[in-house]
Amino acid sequence: MNFEFVKEWLAKLGIEGKLPELDLIVSSLLVLIGCYISYVVARWLINHAIDRVLSKAPERWYNSLVNSGFFKRCANLAPIIVIHNFIPVLFIDDFESWQSPLRTVVGVYLTWVITSILTALANVVSIAYGYSYKAREVPITGVIQVAKLVLVLMAIIITVAIVMNKSPMYLLSGFGAMTAILMVIFRDTLMGFVAGVQLATNRMVAIGDWIELSDHGVDGTVQEVGLISVKVQNWDKTIVFLPTYILIHESFKNWQGMVNTGGRRMRRSLMIDLDSSRILSDEELEEVAEKHFNQSAEDWLSENELQKPVSNLTVFRVFANNYLRNHKQVREDLLHMTRLMQPTAAGIPLEIYAFAKETEWTKYEAIQSSILEYLYSVMADFGLKNYQYMNNNQAFSQQSEEGAYNPNKPES
Repeated sequence: MNFEFVKEWLAKLGIEGKLPELDLIVSSLLVLIGCYISYVVARWLINHAIDRVLSKAPERWYNSLVNSGFFKRCANLAPIIVIHNFIPVLFIDDFESWQSPLRTVVGVYLTWVITSILTALANVVSIAYGYSYKAREVPITGVIQVAKLVLVLMAIIITVAIVMNKSPMYLLSGFGAMTAILMVIFRDTLMGFVAGVQLATNRMVAIGDWIELSDHGVDGTVQEVGLISVKVQNWDKTIVFLPTYILIHESFKNWQGMVNTGGRRMRRSLMIDLDSSRILSDEELEEVAEKHFNQSAEDWLSENELQKPVSNLTVFRVFANNYLRNHKQVREDLLHMTRLMQPTAAGIPLEIYAFAKETEWTKYEAIQSSILEYLYSVMADFGLKNYQYMNNNQAFSQQSEEGAYNPNKPES
């Protein structure tokens, strides 16, 4: 195909030979218009092909191909084909020397168009894989990012080779000398890639896991495991981007085991006033047994392998343990107990240790709170008091009631 009609049209206007470049300009504009038309037609054909071919395809493949922009980038090949075919037609005679640099430009553009298509294809794989049930346990985000990085590096090498008119192998032969520099530049990338492979292989962390690293202010859910960083949303809704290799080089706590087990540990202490601990009389023991155990004191002592004399602290500890064992929201198959801890200045801690059936935070806290609230409320039935710090006024009032010197009390 040639553009003789352009010359004839210019001749009719009476400017033939007066401006040789005008022929080239008009012809180039026509080619550019043709490139745009070819792009629009290619987009139209591809869109209709998508509707026909992918109408019965699985949803994950349809969504991944459409949302990744794969077909849109494929349409960019049409203008390149048009320009490549018209370069030897447009640039002739006085402009023949332009063909070589223009072919170089087209070659570079073609290289990056193909690179963009391949990166879009990588996005297709990533999006489609995200629909799989394995995506949470074994994320491939890091692998996809490495693939994109390799594609970009290859595109850079090919671009330089095209501009220098050299073979890519010629450039790669001197690539070893730059290895040390590249190791420094891509240190975090390489370390992140190795860490990502180890995390995925050993299944140390996955998307949706609750992890905790107190030294780095991380306490929340993993949103994304990338090549360089791990995105974590803390419970206060802040976002933390953590270098991937830190999860390999430093220890962290993964709470996913708790979620998978279906039991969340409760470990709270009731602080009991030491002065309220005493031996129960037979009448008091009988009253407690009938009220809280629905049986006689002798039967209760025999059932729990206890004998007189028995303290109110012992009776309350056994009562709390039985309450945990019979609680509907406590896991019976997991460890549960009540135990006395080392006495402190704040009283004797009676530790409640059990696993709630609910792992979701609000439900878990509700179960834990209801258990503690009930035990606090019945503590007085056993003659026990919860330890509480007194302020100066309370201490002075208590001393006055016990017969200490009171300046406001009249002398007898």
